[in-house]
Amino acid sequence: MSINDILIVGVNHKIAIVEVRERLAFSPEQTLTALRQIVASPQETKYSNGPDEAQSEAIILSTCNRTEVYVCAGHSSSNAAEVLPPANTSGAETMVRQFLSHYSQLPLEVLDRILYVYRGLEATHHLLRVAAGLDSLVIGENEILGQVKDAYKIAHAAGTTGPMLSALFRYAVQAGKRVHTETDIGRAALSMATIVVELAEGMFGSLVDRTALLLGAGKMSSMTARALVKAGLHCILVANRTYEHAQKLAKNLGGRAVHFDALPQSLFEADIVICSTGAPHTVLHVADVQAAIAARVERLLLVVDLAVPHDVDPEIGQLPGVRLTDIDDLEALVRANHPLTVTVCQAAEAIVAEELADFRLWGEARLSVPLIRALRARADAICQAELRRTLPRLGDLTPQQQRAIEAMGQTIVNKLLHEPIVHLKNPPPGISRSDYADLAQTLFALN
Repeated sequence: MSINDILIVGVNHKIAIVEVRERLAFSPEQTLTALRQIVASPQETKYSNGPDEAQSEAIILSTCNRTEVYVCAGHSSSNAAEVLPPANTSGAETMVRQFLSHYSQLPLEVLDRILYVYRGLEATHHLLRVAAGLDSLVIGENEILGQVKDAYKIAHAAGTTGPMLSALFRYAVQAGKRVHTETDIGRAALSMATIVVELAEGMFGSLVDRTALLLGAGKMSSMTARALVKAGLHCILVANRTYEHAQKLAKNLGGRAVHFDALPQSLFEADIVICSTGAPHTVLHVADVQAAIAARVERLLLVVDLAVPHDVDPEIGQLPGVRLTDIDDLEALVRANHPLTVTVCQAAEAIVAEELADFRLWGEARLSVPLIRALRARADAICQAELRRTLPRLGDLTPQQQRAIEAMGQTIVNKLLHEPIVHLKNPPPGISRSDYADLAQTLFALN
């Protein structure tokens, strides 16, 4: 298994509208199930067309702005010395496309127009840029790094991680951390919460006398509410399906928890509604908002839908006095008002390039592992055979004497193999890794 076996099939905010992305979004629970289906054997899954299409590793990264399926289309072999060719990533790509089509209920011909595919080092480079915030709707934002970590944790819990994707995500997280600590990208970038505050201030001016209603008590709701409070917002109302979660967040924000069945009154009080529930269906319906604004006199209402899939009925945006904004609208605002400087982006890209080079070296060194194992296995087998032949000829040895002779044999093996193993991991200048591996196979008569 090598870096060439890594494959990404995905979609993001750059090429697909939110209505399409929401069809391809995965909750943590859905991710667990999907991962196990992707790595299932060909006999167990309907998405595989042949025995080479079972994936040994898989991770799904699903956020508001992207869904990406990472697979390692690796082989398995019982022969430690066998160096296998790259796996059939074309077959893996077909399988993932079929899986996404079935999951989203979107025809393959529709997905073919919007899905992007990366392989090998190109796939690695893409994930490192994603983790660094360089491929985000808000360039340089911090949230994506946590989402990359969470994606790996879910896959690890599902049992679908392995050495290649584990290393890839480890290098990606490292790249993200370095970019945010060694460059000004974190200070230059804005979070989605900050953009929502700008939008609210542009609509209402000062937020001192304004009230916001949160539908959902998750991380995005919490971050947005804290930014609004910091901007001077008067009151926060929190509604959540689990009332205890609403109470907890409201207490932390100095706000007030409300029940979902009290939504009409809460909407009447609110000037800003932030929706981010993670529900698979519409949470805020047009009839609820119509009833609320009918009782209001010349009061504007800002509704911000941060959820994918949508929380808000899009017809709400047609009501008089209501402005409805979703993730895609916020992207346009970011690009118009907050471009990062070229210098900051260049510094971040340089760090990504360094981590990419390190991952490539790790991958190349890993190719030597089967050969090193075979070399050590051959040397150990010779040593053991000679010990079995020699020890009986030495007469009655004490256990201590026998152990000393066995240890001597193992020490000789280790010292003889030390330099060849070091050079297999890092070939001398002027010789390629593959040429050195061929030479070692010939010298030590390894198959």
